[in-house]
Amino acid sequence: MHIGPRKTGTTYLQRVLQLLSPDLTSHGVLYPIDYRDQEDYNHVGAVTDLTHNEESKESNRWTGKDGSGWTGLVSAIQGWDGTAIISAEMIGGLRPHAAQRLLDGLASPTIDVVITMRDLGRILPSSWQQHVRNTHTQAYKAYLKRRSRERGTESPVQMQPAWDSERHQTFWRSYAYGALVRRWQGLVGPDHVKIVTLPKPGAPSTLLWDRFREALDAPGLPETPPRLPAFIANVGSTRAEAIMLHALNVEAKRRGWNRKTTNELQQRLLSGGFLDRPDRGAPLLLPTKFLRTVQGWADTDIDDVRTTGVSLLGDLEDLRVPDSAASHRRAVPEEVAAAGAFATANAMEYEAELIRRRNEREARITLPGRVLRRVRDRVRPPRS
Repeated sequence: MHIGPRKTGTTYLQRVLQLLSPDLTSHGVLYPIDYRDQEDYNHVGAVTDLTHNEESKESNRWTGKDGSGWTGLVSAIQGWDGTAIISAEMIGGLRPHAAQRLLDGLASPTIDVVITMRDLGRILPSSWQQHVRNTHTQAYKAYLKRRSRERGTESPVQMQPAWDSERHQTFWRSYAYGALVRRWQGLVGPDHVKIVTLPKPGAPSTLLWDRFREALDAPGLPETPPRLPAFIANVGSTRAEAIMLHALNVEAKRRGWNRKTTNELQQRLLSGGFLDRPDRGAPLLLPTKFLRTVQGWADTDIDDVRTTGVSLLGDLEDLRVPDSAASHRRAVPEEVAAAGAFATANAMEYEAELIRRRNEREARITLPGRVLRRVRDRVRPPRS
């Protein structure tokens, strides 16, 4: 069971497993993708179906909230004679009682947990971008200050009871890595938890898959993963793009648009606008004033993970936050305007084509009319 958490390469790994799923069955391995009358690349819908009342209020695009997604997944696994792999990044943020209910529902004699981990220097900017994509209006620095308050000033061991029990503490329940490992060691046993660290930027593109494949230790997983198109690999937005989308959320809220409307408009801009830009600009980084604080959190968490004795695929040094994770430079208005203009023009391309066709049609109709009027005026006898 791959529990994420979010923003740790989960979409990439899930999409790879989705493509491999048909071939894996011949090796005795099930990665369910059609357990609820539609093809899914992960199992977020099923887990949300089980836990949404107590843990989250996810939109209907994830689940019907009627229990059928979870029932379908459990039926597929229980009807399989062999190894099953499930992956849902939201599992990492579940509180202990919800996680135990999930484990009880699976009713498997042995459950091995794989946790993927990414450094906080990349997690925090990416998490705010996801916050924006979920149509929230909190500004970036306010978001970081909120995370700082929730982190607290005590050690992870002292903070863990609050992180484990308070519903709003999903972020640190997911990314205080030592506490995350301890929670799941307590649920499935210390020998049944492994962690996979995401390589540092610049590492070979297949290194994450190599580590994840070793952690799963399941037959039939190829050494070389299938290549994914960029739009499937969940490409993040740049600094200017994220700021523009945040402004869109603020304006949408002012206009009284519901979140579903705003989210659909965002998806249109992202899929039909930003990804096609030849020069998308610089990535969103941490503000310089937050760098030392985030580096301190990361160092503390690395030491905390070491105390758990958890099995590791990768290197805990991958979780250090380098100085390059921050930037003092702000996005200039021209960058944000360029991102917005490109996305808007792409989104309105269909309307622009309709206008062009209408203008051509009107020109064909009105030109003969203008000529006819001129001829008629010339031959018409003057009024007496």
